[in-house]
Amino acid sequence: MEAGVVADVESAAGSAAGSAGPAQPAGSVPGGEVRLRLLGPVAISRAGAALSLPPSRKLRALVAYLALAPQPVQRAHLCELLWDVPNDPRGELRWCLSKARALLDEPGRRRVETAQDTVRLDLADCHVDAIEIGSAMQQGIAQLDCGRLQALAGLFAGDFLEGLEIDRNPFFNNWLTAQRRRLRACHAAVLEHLAARLPAASGDTFACLDKWLQLAPFDRRAHELLLGLLAQRGQWREGEEHLTAAVRAFEADGLDWRPLRDAWRALRGRTGQAPQPEAAPGGPPEEP
Repeated sequence: MEAGVVADVESAAGSAAGSAGPAQPAGSVPGGEVRLRLLGPVAISRAGAALSLPPSRKLRALVAYLALAPQPVQRAHLCELLWDVPNDPRGELRWCLSKARALLDEPGRRRVETAQDTVRLDLADCHVDAIEIGSAMQQGIAQLDCGRLQALAGLFAGDFLEGLEIDRNPFFNNWLTAQRRRLRACHAAVLEHLAARLPAASGDTFACLDKWLQLAPFDRRAHELLLGLLAQRGQWREGEEHLTAAVRAFEADGLDWRPLRDAWRALRGRTGQAPQPEAAPGGPPEEP
């Protein structure tokens, strides 16, 4: 399989995804708004009712892959992506497509389209969380207001296709790893812009920074912003404690912690607080 084919699967424009109601058997819910959640465990809802998905991991992987594909995908490519050659990959693909039709198609509307040995999903009027994130990032999030950034942050119910690793499928796992890396970076960017817009005194600001640091524990910008907020609130002890923990983590990974120490010293100096003799209580000793 050519690496470029996997790399080409990028996000397209979409709408916001939302939470689903009680589970309903596939095909039992009449036509209505379709929501596909890919950020977190895969979930599909129609008209506000969550659909019961078959247990097949490969069905979920197939739906997710087709949802993000910018153009129709060759059946041969899908077979190579998800199935071992000694098995009957085309037969298994047909089974998965039939289950996908039961989930997504509705009277008068076929969303699973096949033509000339290719497959595509018609999700033009569906809400797909990962697509909405990709569209927002492509258009630029720097000018978005706080409410819109909070809505985007709320779409991240977990990691992309959480819990959906598939053994002995290196092509799919390579794609999955790339998508997770891309969407984690998107999540961090949304949180960075949101933290800059939220009021400094708001508890939401600290919650936002905590999430950002969970995603990117060695991002100096997140640490420096958190230290700045603590300094602004006069929480010097908490700032020293955070710096101590950060210095230890950076040092354990062989990363340079001194810029964090310098940023904290600058904050203390601007407010008349005496600098500490060490990077942080219990941290590495200051260089001579």
